[in-house]
Amino acid sequence: MAACELKGELKYRDGQTSQFTVQADGHLKSMITGIKKLNADISEVLTALVEQERGSAENSTADVDDEEDSDEEDNATQMTAKKPNSEPPKKRIKTLRS
Repeated sequence: MAACELKGELKYRDGQTSQFTVQADGHLKSMITGIKKLNADISEVLTALVEQERGSAENSTADVDDEEDSDEEDNATQMTAKKPNSEPPKKRIKTLRS
């Protein structure tokens, strides 16, 4: 059988692309192995990107988290100051239209 080439392309948010190429024989078993190799290579790059974005996201949201915590505490004290409703909510009545 003739040799073939499996190609993949990863396009980043900024428009850059990465090319991935795997050589395979012309039979199905070799192509499946090539696809698994291609998948593993792309997954490795994507995992690194996710970890990089998590790191930058954690640094930028650290200050925001502190502000959100104080807002949650304010909301909790406001909720306890309100009187609880002694009546259960009214049931909805379905109307049949003919």
